[in-house]
Amino acid sequence: MEIDFVRLAGSVAYAMLFVIAAGWDVWTRKIPNWTVAALAVLFLLSQLMTWSTPNWLSSFCAFGVVMLAGVPMFARRLIGAGDVKLLAVAALFAGMENLLLLLVAMAIAGGALALVALAARPYAGAFGGWIRTRAGIPYGVAIAAGALHVGTTTGMLAISQRLTHLQL
Repeated sequence: MEIDFVRLAGSVAYAMLFVIAAGWDVWTRKIPNWTVAALAVLFLLSQLMTWSTPNWLSSFCAFGVVMLAGVPMFARRLIGAGDVKLLAVAALFAGMENLLLLLVAMAIAGGALALVALAARPYAGAFGGWIRTRAGIPYGVAIAAGALHVGTTTGMLAISQRLTHLQL
């Protein structure tokens, strides 16, 4: 079997950048712009290297749909700007054909995260301030979970392997 190391590096970078953004959101309640920018650059590179991402039109339509829905929600203070940016870049990788899968996976992960946050709130002092007691949850975790689910479901995170020799 052969492993495509360029594809492996892209898959690891995709997963690690979403995990870093989620961890940063848990710790500081902010998603750093450099993670979003790095994911956007990774998307551009993946398009040039014919990684298994949707075509340009599908990706930019999904990006536009998320921005059209997300910016007004941010303006009304329903979600944070970092969440909108992270979801928009995740939509680039999902494209229109997988946007619903991304949103449903994100919603399920967000619901589970909300239940964990509610259950852990009475014990926040035991964690030394690690769990924030203020309202809201770090939704970057749910966005990252949705993006990783789309990546694994669509084969984007699969390491390209092919059988080079079969001995019978």
